Amino acid sequence: MTQLIVAIEDVRLLPDIKKAIALLRGVGNITESEVNGASTEVKDVTLRAMRDAREGRTIKCESFEDYLEKVK
Repeated sequence: MTQLIVAIEDVRLLPDIKKAIALLRGVGNITESEVNGASTEVKDVTLRAMRDAREGRTIKCESFEDYLEKVK
């Protein structure tokens, strides 16, 4: 299964958008959730970590114990 996430700025459009999506072949379930500050913050941290990894800003560990020491 694949999920499609759609951001809706005007919540008044939500019922119509849900009806339109439900008409599409293969749509099994439609759920909704609100985006809060914590979700946005987590997303920003994740994107920053991905950028750091891509640019080589990582730590190298010789063992799991070494990892535990470095992440304290």
